[in-house]
Amino acid sequence: MFDTSKFFTVMSAALLAVLIFGTSQFALAGGRLRPPADFACEPNHMTSWIGTLVFYWRDASQLGFTIDTDDGTQESLITPYSLDKLLINGEHFIDEDWSKVESEVGLLKPMTRARIWLCDNDGNATLIDWQISTFL
Repeated sequence: MFDTSKFFTVMSAALLAVLIFGTSQFALAGGRLRPPADFACEPNHMTSWIGTLVFYWRDASQLGFTIDTDDGTQESLITPYSLDKLLINGEHFIDEDWSKVESEVGLLKPMTRARIWLCDNDGNATLIDWQISTFL
């Protein structure tokens, strides 16, 4: 006879292990997400926003955006940028990646998501990680 209580106990333990170990690389104490390894900001001076960009522009040296965060806030920022301050799905961003983010120069594709790592001791977005679907 199949012991369903034993099965569910084993499955619950396995699910708990996946939840703990599968997310531990991104979490710090206090529920904060872990920044990328090369993020040069003290933990007490950083924050991050993740969500959908609802307004966006860029020129040769600055970009501006408004983001509807997954936490239910709306945040705006104008910041200087360079390619070394940009990632795409956690990987280094190159010039050719703009076509994955923009439909034309300065015009963001609809429903584009990003995580912005912000360091409050310099007032600039330290890192922008574009979250682009790999299925599109």
